[in-house]
Amino acid sequence: MPTESIIEKVKETAGNLTEKVEEFKEDLWGEEQKLIIEEFRDSSVEKVKAMLSNINNSNELFDKSGFHLQNLKVSLGIPPVISVEFSIKGKISTEERARLLEDIKENNMIKLIVICLFKASDFYDKIQFGNYKLSLIEIELGLIPGINLEFSNG
Repeated sequence: MPTESIIEKVKETAGNLTEKVEEFKEDLWGEEQKLIIEEFRDSSVEKVKAMLSNINNSNELFDKSGFHLQNLKVSLGIPPVISVEFSIKGKISTEERARLLEDIKENNMIKLIVICLFKASDFYDKIQFGNYKLSLIEIELGLIPGINLEFSNG
């Protein structure tokens, strides 16, 4: 295969991945971003403590959603940032997703986390590449929310 062909293939793949990332960001940070900002606008130590407790008490629910809460991190800046890291246990059906979201509709923070997990998993399904598997999803909750996806080879 000529060098130009390989370079063109790499450029095409990079362009497709960039488009998918942009779609993901637009799809993810609509209403969810507003909810996160509202939660963290006036975050006191007590509010952060309550959020951590809420997240910790939702382990069974996260497992039902197909994800396992591995780590909780808190950055004590102004404003504080809570990061939650999840490993992937498996996929659940669309019907199970809908039921789960209905069950947690009153718990905004947990609902938000679960929606972000589902969207991150769906994003991976769209961009699968090589032998890389989605191995970790980190959600950063703060005034500037973020999602980090970690891929492992094999």
